[in-house]
Amino acid sequence: MAVARIDLHVHTSHSEDRERIVLPHGASVTMPFHPTLAPCEVYDLALQRGMTHVTFTDHDTLAGGLDLLDQHPCPDRFIMGEELTCWLADVPLHLGVYGLTEADHRLLHAGSERSDKETCCLRWNLPELLAYLDQRGLVYDLKHPLWSRDGRRPSHEQYLSLFGRFALVEGINGTRHRWLNVLGAALARRYGRPELGLTGGSDSHTDNVGRCYTETSGETIAEVLAALRAGDCRACGPHGSHRLLERDTRAVIASNISQRAGQVIALADDQMQELPTLAKELLSLLVTGVVAFGVVQEFARQRALAREVAELFACELEGGVNDAKELVAAAQGSPVHGHVRRD
Repeated sequence: MAVARIDLHVHTSHSEDRERIVLPHGASVTMPFHPTLAPCEVYDLALQRGMTHVTFTDHDTLAGGLDLLDQHPCPDRFIMGEELTCWLADVPLHLGVYGLTEADHRLLHAGSERSDKETCCLRWNLPELLAYLDQRGLVYDLKHPLWSRDGRRPSHEQYLSLFGRFALVEGINGTRHRWLNVLGAALARRYGRPELGLTGGSDSHTDNVGRCYTETSGETIAEVLAALRAGDCRACGPHGSHRLLERDTRAVIASNISQRAGQVIALADDQMQELPTLAKELLSLLVTGVVAFGVVQEFARQRALAREVAELFACELEGGVNDAKELVAAAQGSPVHGHVRRD
């Protein structure tokens, strides 16, 4: 069967994202982090980069996919997808869901605006959510399994429960530090299902589509989904880096200002022209410093999280377990080398 390549973690301009940068002395800045490319641009770029099939994983919306189907002259390689926010107790998780319909989307989010959403919305009940996805035959994977927002990560027992529930886990995320990717893949192989498949995705918010991807098999969309459902896949591509994240952050900030601020940016441009050259340079230096600080801080947080998770599992993995060396190395702060592959 033909080899298929698909970036299973891609965002379009329809994703509503925000990032918080914590500054010294407890201050913080929350900025819009909306992706830069329209759906048609993402689709065409993915094919140019060698992807045989394309999906979007915008946060909790199908708007990007529906826009593509409405605007693109030939979207015949497109698989509808969504990055679904759900919860395990009070811990937020992100699932990639593929091949879903608008009716599926509405049902998954039904009740999410109610005050008692924890009892009536599928996204707040992980077992029922996964049961629905299985009953519908939808393909889904657990995104960046070790990453956590605002310090809310699963406990040891919750990690074990999570890995046992998923047949597909994201092994390479193009924006995450290699320690988090390698650790997540090692734990998934150790505690996951026998038929486990590791997926790869760029998590692109700019033009990084296809930098990381999932290699599987199939020519038609149905064949590709069937191969993924069977765990017949492997994660490909490099891990995240400071340089890439800083580049993307600059690009997203510039795009958000120029495309979303309307008349405000025109006024700002007029004011900038009135500033002395030195003032412009100082303002540019300030922005550069804030972005650089935020990027360094984010990767430091990811390394610390990798050590923390490794320490949760290092004792029980010591000895003859193949992945113990990687886990202990990460816990001690040593570099971890190599890409994630299926055993």
